[in-house]
Amino acid sequence: MQEIPIHRDIENDYDRGYQRIMRYAEYARLQGWQLSDRQLVNEILHHERAATIREKSSLPIVGSEVHSPAWYRGQADALRHLLREQRKRSR
Repeated sequence: MQEIPIHRDIENDYDRGYQRIMRYAEYARLQGWQLSDRQLVNEILHHERAATIREKSSLPIVGSEVHSPAWYRGQADALRHLLREQRKRSR
């Protein structure tokens, strides 16, 4: 039976989600790209909503791009970190 993402190590999922966003942010910085505060907030809300949906879903969802709620929360926290850093630089 295929391992369902819910049963994976939660802390590991959180770290992978966090690191993925940080890698994308570094790539964007090297390209000279920057999201507005509003775009970052919208992304945070999107990832938090995805985490909530995954927690409340009773259907077993399997596939290559299915992640646990911890993965989405890690991404949301990374986006919050980026938003805080961006706001500090703009002051």
